[in-house]
Amino acid sequence: MANPKDVGARGAHAVVVGGSIAGLLAARVLSEHFQQVTILEQDRLEHGPTVRKGAPQAQHLHGLLHRGALIVERLFPGLFQEVQADGGLTAEFGPDFLYYQFGVLKPRVPTGLIGQLHSRPLLEWCIRRRLGAVPNVRTLGGCAVASLAGSDGGQRVTGLRYRQDGEERWLAADLVVDASGRGSRAPQWLEALGYPKVEETTVQVDVGYSTRLFRLPPRPRDWKFMVILPKPPGEKRLGVLAAIEGGLWICTLGGWLKDYPPGDEAGFLDYARGLPRPELYEVLRDAEPAGPVAVHRFPSNLRHHYERMARFPEGLAVVGDAQCSFNPIYGQGMTTAALQVDALDQCLRERTHGAELSRRIRRRTAAAIDGPWGMTTTEDFRFPEVPGKRPPGFSLMAWYGAKVAELSGWDHDAFVRFAHVMQMSRSPATLFAPSMVAKVLALALRGAPKAQPPVAESSSTARSSCGSAPAA
Repeated sequence: MANPKDVGARGAHAVVVGGSIAGLLAARVLSEHFQQVTILEQDRLEHGPTVRKGAPQAQHLHGLLHRGALIVERLFPGLFQEVQADGGLTAEFGPDFLYYQFGVLKPRVPTGLIGQLHSRPLLEWCIRRRLGAVPNVRTLGGCAVASLAGSDGGQRVTGLRYRQDGEERWLAADLVVDASGRGSRAPQWLEALGYPKVEETTVQVDVGYSTRLFRLPPRPRDWKFMVILPKPPGEKRLGVLAAIEGGLWICTLGGWLKDYPPGDEAGFLDYARGLPRPELYEVLRDAEPAGPVAVHRFPSNLRHHYERMARFPEGLAVVGDAQCSFNPIYGQGMTTAALQVDALDQCLRERTHGAELSRRIRRRTAAAIDGPWGMTTTEDFRFPEVPGKRPPGFSLMAWYGAKVAELSGWDHDAFVRFAHVMQMSRSPATLFAPSMVAKVLALALRGAPKAQPPVAESSSTARSSCGSAPAA
């Protein structure tokens, strides 16, 4: 954390557009570099965990990966203890998971990756509550940003204009951070200042998902999280069921390429019956619905390449979904936003200013996206119907990734490596260690070592090395 006497070293005022997870984390970082930080949020903010109108996807299952959680905990020490005090749960990736992918169940072995199980509104509320205790941060709700203001022919952003309570207002800023989400108007704001259109990359996936809360019968179960993933390209449906606060379970069903789950009760259950494995359907069949079905559609991965712009104004940064909106199926969005905010923090701590600082921020926040973007699009490109040019070596990488996923169903070391890469706590290079390559080639030559047994809903899967997880 910054020394209090250093606060303000970067300027008097920073403004964050958007009070999403990315915006809240950005405001916390900026509070160590500017005398005052203001968040402009379009929604009217309420007390407690609520689904904001501007974030309708918040009703669906969200996950903060291990690396993202480490960054959030560094910014807000003790935050996850507060989440747990408000009802959030913990689970270890491996022992507490029933995880099916590429035709195999993952082993229930320790990985050391302890994650959080909670709703998105609860996490956002806990972060906002902690941020409210930071003395130089304020949040203004009901604010719609209209445009950026610049000086020196638009070479520097000096503030913005916004509307609140029917009035147009002006706010000066030494730095504006756009965290307004996928609907960001930063490309239009830049064009209005005389900059060229930002280059975009899209990967059309036509994903749809539906979510519902349930109460499960009070019977023993040794898992807290179930995920059933398809084996592309023949299968397109997935299902996830997780314990969250309030004794509830959240279930999200989804499908690629317009294989959308329906929004009615009977259709929701019937869609679950069509998953690659029956366990999730068998759980839902006996569960009590605790709310309506929420539906969301996601057309495409969308990335704005601000890092490629030859000209860009000083005093502006773009993070989160405003820079890159990922297929939400993979659960990388919040963690990637945390990585971008961490990169922003590192840039602000260095002794650079003006155009050089702007270049570093754009370059490093883009670099934070590269890995997750590559993993996401590689998985999406497994479906031949997904349009777009495959990167060089795609077929080999896709084949190798599928074999690693298959190998991790039997080989415990392979699974632990796989788990850490999935949680972004280790580099993907760990999957290309010589021992791993040898095992993958052996699997390709000899085939799977044995068939896997079915899993009952009240599984008592033996896990002598990791104990027994309590019923959630």
